[in-house]
Amino acid sequence: MKIKCLVVDDEKLAQDVLIHHISKFDILQLEGVCNNVFELISFLNKNSEIDLIFLDIKMPEINGTDFVKMFKDPPTIIYTTAYDQYAVDAFDQNALDYLLKPISLDRFSKSIQKATKIVLDQKDPTPPVVEKKDDTFYVKSEKRLVKIDPDELVFIEGMGNYVCLHTETDKIILHSTLSAIAEDLNHLDHICRVHKSFFINLNKIKHIEQHVIIMTKNKNIPIGSSYREQVYEKLNII
Repeated sequence: MKIKCLVVDDEKLAQDVLIHHISKFDILQLEGVCNNVFELISFLNKNSEIDLIFLDIKMPEINGTDFVKMFKDPPTIIYTTAYDQYAVDAFDQNALDYLLKPISLDRFSKSIQKATKIVLDQKDPTPPVVEKKDDTFYVKSEKRLVKIDPDELVFIEGMGNYVCLHTETDKIILHSTLSAIAEDLNHLDHICRVHKSFFINLNKIKHIEQHVIIMTKNKNIPIGSSYREQVYEKLNII
């Protein structure tokens, strides 16, 4: 990925210095050179993908800081100037950097290090890593403690004083009641009670026919009349 940049300066020598420095960095791709702000505006109107501008401040008719004030959402700016008195205005405009002429390659390099991080993050923002919450729990089945991943559950069936947890590949029977384990399941949005005798994993539904849910194990589970409203509210029906 390249940082597409533009040089704007009314002095040929200053342009040549920047062109030379830019050529030393593979990350930079020089798209053009402008001699004044009018050429810069014309260039940007035709080329909207410029990421970074090396912008001289003191230029004829319109200076660099005036351009930034008048141009809505300009690309990232690195000011280049022989005059240090403009520094405060430059940073008030959130300029990335302020390079005093003559610009050494070493100082230019430090500026590009900043630009690389900031500009590339804007071009290809990496979404934050969201850690998956561990919702696994253990149930006592016979003389064993069995680890249950709620995402792997298909449905939970109440059978009097026993509960059967059905996964795609197994079923685990424990001595308990649906009412007893209901509180432990309330925080799981994808586990929903649909009948006095059943909880289901909403992500394991194949389809629904006349208030009967067909699950991935081809188990038909009725939706109890007192649960219908809350069940249909949870379904993404379009």
